[in-house]
Amino acid sequence: MQRRKFLVGMGSLAAGGAATIGTGAFSNFQGNRDANFSIAADNNAFLGLDAPSSLENNEHASIGGDNELKIHFNSTSSTGGTGLNPDSETWFDQVFRVTNQGTQPIDFMVDDDDLSQSENIVFYVDGSFLPDSGYNTGDLYAIEGYPGTAEGAGREDDDQHANASDYWVGSARPQVGSGDSIPVGIYVDTTGENTVGSWDSGTVTIKASENLNQP
Repeated sequence: MQRRKFLVGMGSLAAGGAATIGTGAFSNFQGNRDANFSIAADNNAFLGLDAPSSLENNEHASIGGDNELKIHFNSTSSTGGTGLNPDSETWFDQVFRVTNQGTQPIDFMVDDDDLSQSENIVFYVDGSFLPDSGYNTGDLYAIEGYPGTAEGAGREDDDQHANASDYWVGSARPQVGSGDSIPVGIYVDTTGENTVGSWDSGTVTIKASENLNQP
């Protein structure tokens, strides 16, 4: 089950005015107002999470029976394979998509610290999908952790397609405008692992906020 953290704010309405006589003060108030809340599947929620067929590797993610996004690199994937290659490094571009279906821009990140193989799994985005200046098309940016602490930030290289040992150029904190989407890729390193079978499983936390400067 995927865990997602959301902030729900209940605003207040107030009207004030100056009167020639009296202050308009009151000691107590009680009133009934309508409030409606709906739970939507991940792909239809305000923070949309889905894996449409337009993504390169969408077969490794899907919306499950509990209406939550699932990531799977095992026999559940709708491919002919049943798992990752042993003793290897693999990049899966565009596995799932994050869509801002709210009304204001948001920052987002992926926290995979609950996975036992967290240091060998990195969530990333291509620079071509980042709206801010300074990001380059074809360069990969890790989106784990807060700025300056993303995994892989020290494994710098110009372009992961140049040769087999290339990595992402650094870290990023993607901002998604209202109505916009960013596809997320996943890098997996199984170097030194040769035993066939289950390698890791657990929970990944996707965090979104107006400002992710604060943990």
